[in-house]
Amino acid sequence: MFRRRKSTSPAKTAVCKKETRQRLRLSRDLSWYHREDNHFIESGYRAASGSLLECLYSWTYMHNETANIYLHLIGAAIFFALPFCLFWEEIPPRYAIATKVDIVVCLIYFFGVAICFCLSAMYHTVMNHSQKMDAFGAQLDFQGVILLMWGATVPLLYYGFYCHPALQRAYSILLSVLAATCSLATFQPRFRNPYLRPVRAAAFGSLAIFTMVPVLHGLHKYGWNIQRQRMGVVWVLVTLVLNVSGAMAYVFKVPERWCRRRFDILGASHQMFHLLVVLAALTYTKAILQAFDFVHGNDHTCKLQNIA
Repeated sequence: MFRRRKSTSPAKTAVCKKETRQRLRLSRDLSWYHREDNHFIESGYRAASGSLLECLYSWTYMHNETANIYLHLIGAAIFFALPFCLFWEEIPPRYAIATKVDIVVCLIYFFGVAICFCLSAMYHTVMNHSQKMDAFGAQLDFQGVILLMWGATVPLLYYGFYCHPALQRAYSILLSVLAATCSLATFQPRFRNPYLRPVRAAAFGSLAIFTMVPVLHGLHKYGWNIQRQRMGVVWVLVTLVLNVSGAMAYVFKVPERWCRRRFDILGASHQMFHLLVVLAALTYTKAILQAFDFVHGNDHTCKLQNIA
C-alpha cells in the first residue's frame, strides 16, 4: 500500500516563516557598504554572515536577492544546455552543416553568457558575507558582464562580415582592446563605489553601444536585405531595447522608488534588470541562428552578391 505523504502542518509552516523573518534585516541595520547600494529597498536583507555556507543556505528562503540569484542560475543552466540542444539534439541538420568555426563562435557566445550568469548569481549569493567578499564578488560580476558583451560580438562579426575576413579581424581586435580596457578599469576600487553606479552603467553601456558600430557599418556596406538575415539585425535591435530598458530601470530604481517596501522582495529594478538581460540573451540567440541559417543557405553566395 502506498503511504500518504505527510503534509506540512500550519504550525511548522508558521515556525519556518518566523525563522525566515528573524534572518532578515532592515536597511538601517546593515553595514554602511551594503546599505548604500539602494536606498529604496528597505527590508528583506540578509545579515552579514561571514560564512560561505550561510550564504549558500540563503538559497532556501526568500529575501531581496532571491530573485536575482535564481533568475541567473536558471539563465546559466539554459545557456549551458542550449548548444547541445541546437547543434546535437533538437536540430540535427544544423550540426551536419556547421563548420568548426561555426561551433566555436557560437560556443563562445553561449558559454560567455552562461559564465556571466554564474558569476552574477555567485555575487548576489555572497554579497552579505563581508565587505571584502562583497567587493570581490562585484569584481567578478563586472568581468562577467564584459565577457558577455565581448562574446556576443564574436558571432555577430563572423556572420555579419562573412565575405570580408579583413573586417572581421579589424573589428575583433578593436572590440577586444575596448573590452580589455573596460575590464582593467573595473579593478579600480573607486569603480565599485555605489555612488558611481551611473558611471558603471555608462562604461558598460558605451561598450554595448560600440558593438552596434559593426551593425551600422554592415548595413551601409551590404544593405538592409542582406544584413537583416546575415546579422539578424531585427533581433539584435530587440536585444538592444531589452538591455537598455533593464539598464534604465537599474539606474533610476524603478519601480521601488515610487512604492516603498512593496517591491523589496519581488519586482525591484535589479530583478527586472536580471530578467530583461536573460530575455535579451535568448533574443540574441535567435539573431545568431538566423545568421547561421542564412550563411549556410542556398541563397547566400558572396560572388553572386558582388561583395566578395
